[in-house]
Formats: sequence, structure tokens, C-alpha cells
Amino acid sequence: RIISKPSPVRTFRRNANRIPLRAPNFGAFAPVGQLRQTRQRVPNLLMMAEENEEQDQDQVYARQLAAEVMEEQGVDLDQLLSPMKAVRLYKEVAEKTEQIAKVDDMSARALLQEELETAQAKLAIEKRSVMREELKQVFLIQSLLSIGISGMLATNNFPGYPDLPVSAQALGFWTIWLFTIPSLRARKPAPVEKEALNIAFLLTPVLNIAIPFVAKDPGLIWLANVVAIAVSYAYAFLAIDEETARESGLKIQGAARWLDWGSGQERGAPKEIREELEKIQRERRQ
Repeated sequence: RIISKPSPVRTFRRNANRIPLRAPNFGAFAPVGQLRQTRQRVPNLLMMAEENEEQDQDQVYARQLAAEVMEEQGVDLDQLLSPMKAVRLYKEVAEKTEQIAKVDDMSARALLQEELETAQAKLAIEKRSVMREELKQVFLIQSLLSIGISGMLATNNFPGYPDLPVSAQALGFWTIWLFTIPSLRARKPAPVEKEALNIAFLLTPVLNIAIPFVAKDPGLIWLANVVAIAVSYAYAFLAIDEETARESGLKIQGAARWLDWGSGQERGAPKEIREELEKIQRERRQ
């Protein structure tokens, strides 16, 4: 059952109308700009209240969905293939249900009912789309194959093509960042391994850009990428414990988060939902 929190915004809006909209007393020469700022104060407060309420409601939806997924599938919400898409669909189902209850027009009600059923069907599919061990193995095999193929491209040893252009060799060492690391991250690894992959994801493009100023050998750059992954794993497993990785580990943020397709559809999610999912995961592990 989807439960919505009672909205305090309507009460706030009613009480806000009683706030006096007077400019500070500057005599007959009270600046017009000050008066405008005062009159804009109430709408800004209303907007902030509505945004905070929406964020709180999104967190409630995330927790309700997490409970349903655990009950039906026996896994945490983050083990779905696209947990953020599932949360958005869950929210859409809740909103459509509320809209239907408020609409009296039969044609509009029928249209909303059709949209609700569509959203419910999509949500049911997402709730069943769990990251199984077989799929994790597929991602692992893909990443290992990408290392081998990229190495052949970067070192100009690709079968059937004895003289590859420089662009193809460059694609070889960039494949580590574009495909290998995201494939490993798409497996939804444990916090320590995810920390190692986060480090490698940020380190390898720096190497790809910096090394050509010193050495022009694509094979050497590819080897530096592979070594960077190995060093990242060694550092994470030797120097970082699971609790530290979970609580204060390196985060992929900003523009880099949009480039990382292996993050599991978290890219477009609001910050509040991402934080709520991380909080749920911590509570599950305690």
C-alpha cells in the first residue's frame, strides 16, 4: 500500500497570507527595491516549503519500495538493475492514484486509470529485474574480454589488421576507461571493490591525457591503465575497510557521474533519493 504524508504546505500557505508585507520604515523615501524584496519573501518561503515536502515524500516512497522489494524478491533495493527508475515509477503510481481519487470527470478518470495501469506494469517489471549472479558473471567476462581486445588494439597486434591507424590504437587504451571499468562497476560490487573502481575511473583518464606528453607509445599507455586498475584494487583492499568505504568513500560526482554508465541508473536521480538509498543500505547491513 502506498502511503502519502499529510501536506503541511496548504496550512503554511494559509498562514503566510497573514504575514505583513511592509517595507522597513525609511520615511517617505522608502526604496522601492526594498519593498519588492519584502513582497517576494512569502513566495520564496512557499517554494522552499514545497521543495522540502517533495524531497521528504520521495524518501518515503524509496523506503516503501525498498520494503516491498525485500518482501517480494528477498534483495535490497540497490540490487535492482535500475533502482532509481523503480523509485520514479513508484512515485508516479502514488501520484496517479491520488489524482484518480480527486477527479470526478469520467473521461479524465479513465485516462488517468490507463496511465496508472501502464505505470504499475512497468513497476512490476522493474521490481523483478534483479542483478542475478549470472548477469554479474556476464559483466565480468565482458570486462576481461575488453582488456584483451583493447590490448591488441593499443599494441597494434589485432588479428587480420597488421597496421592499425593511430586512432584505433588510441581507442585501445581509452577502452579501459570507457568499457572495462564501467562493466566492473555495473556488477554492483561490494563497497571496497566499488571504492577501487571509483579510484580507477578517476585515475585512468588522467593517465591517458598526461602520458602522451611524455611518451607516444599507445601500448605503454594501455599498460599504465591496467597497472592503475591493479594498484587501485590493491590500495582499496589493503588500506580501506568496508565501513570506511561505505560511509566516507570516494564518490563519482559532477560531470564524471554522467559519464559513468556503469553506475546503475543513479545518474539522473535526485540527491535526496540517492542519500536515502545509501541510508537504507547501511541499515540493512547493521
